[in-house]
Amino acid sequence: MKNKLIFAFVFAFTGMVSAQQVPQSYLYGYNLFLINPALSGTNNCTEISMSHHNQWVKLEGAPITNHLTVSTRLGNHWGVGGQFMLDKIGMLQQVSALGNVSYGFYFGKQSLRLGLSVGYNNYRVNPSNAVAFDLLDPIVNGGNQSAGAISSDIGIAYKVEGFYVFGSVKQLLKTYSNFGYTNLPGYVQRAHYMMGAGYDIPLNNTWEMRPNVLLRSINNVMQADLNVDANYKSFVYFGAGFRSQVGLVARAGITVKEKFFFGYAYEAPLANIASYSSGSHEVMLKMTICRPERTNVVKTKTDTIVKTLERIDTVFITQTERLIDTVFIDRTNEKPSETPDQVGAVSKTILFEFDKSVVKKESYGELESMVNLLEMNPTYKLSLEGHTDAVGTEAYNVGLSKNRVNAVRDFLVMNGIAAERIVIQHHGEGKPVAANDNADGRKSNRRVDVLIIVP
Repeated sequence: MKNKLIFAFVFAFTGMVSAQQVPQSYLYGYNLFLINPALSGTNNCTEISMSHHNQWVKLEGAPITNHLTVSTRLGNHWGVGGQFMLDKIGMLQQVSALGNVSYGFYFGKQSLRLGLSVGYNNYRVNPSNAVAFDLLDPIVNGGNQSAGAISSDIGIAYKVEGFYVFGSVKQLLKTYSNFGYTNLPGYVQRAHYMMGAGYDIPLNNTWEMRPNVLLRSINNVMQADLNVDANYKSFVYFGAGFRSQVGLVARAGITVKEKFFFGYAYEAPLANIASYSSGSHEVMLKMTICRPERTNVVKTKTDTIVKTLERIDTVFITQTERLIDTVFIDRTNEKPSETPDQVGAVSKTILFEFDKSVVKKESYGELESMVNLLEMNPTYKLSLEGHTDAVGTEAYNVGLSKNRVNAVRDFLVMNGIAAERIVIQHHGEGKPVAANDNADGRKSNRRVDVLIIVP
């Protein structure tokens, strides 16, 4: 117990005198905005993230950190956000609040983002929280003290073809305060330099892997994170890594209803710390709120009945009790196709939110009409083709188009359509129907085309 008290007190005191590190996080990979202001507003949704980090459990006076971040996109290029942090270590408490702005440049499949955060850090010394103390110590006798400083972070991030690299500087502005204590070293707010890189590797339709690295440097002291993360259908996440001077880290997460992410991480400390602590824990809750896209929904009757199916030479006409008619044309008298016994025409287009693969409720009516049509015509089949806009890497978009077309197929299967009656294809960003240099065009390209196949 005595060793714990001494260790904690020395740790807290030296952290105050030299430089309080930017608080640690083991789940930063699920919220990179924590370490790089350039990464606010990277998608078309608002993200609210809360995390709690308890370092070196059972070690009295060890760091406890709480984070709250909010970020969103404004238009096609701008991102804004904010961060709030409460960090306690021994008798030193840090409260930080920062506002953020970022801007993105897009060059085909490449993107470059710049970011800036500006705010205020307040540091408070409370001797009553000292784990061990000497009544003659000038810090203890000095009572509660506080100091504040303007804080600023800058960052840059580049991404292309599944590869990304970024750099940032936390606490760019160097400040000094002795908290009113005389004849004692003071507190120095020092710059923290960070550089990271990673590569997204789609393994198949459902699995994706991301090897990544993060380097930190402060006052000529270097720390490295070496990690491998993976996810299943953007639903279940897990990973492991090694943090130099700290220990081994394992983490996992799950997404609920495409809106909520729950994450947990555990760090097994190195031998020199393991004798004092059982390890470190971190939990995260992130909520994603996406702005609904405006879609032109054609209302249909659920009791669609195919009245007639006539063949006039090589023309098939299907008449239905709907607001629109669907016409299928067999042009076998023209240039033969690879499948002359099948004909199709685009019947429906199902749109998706940015970077999402969940069928929207607005599309249920359209898909239900397809279900009714197929039920009334057992020989009919469906062809589904998945697409994306051009934002992101080509490899990532191929995987995203797979997920979208699989989501539509799963909806149809759950509503009674046999899987063998459905043919699926995915094209990524390769077959746009509109330009990708504006929001409306990108919205039109985030789609699954539904085609009827008539024997």
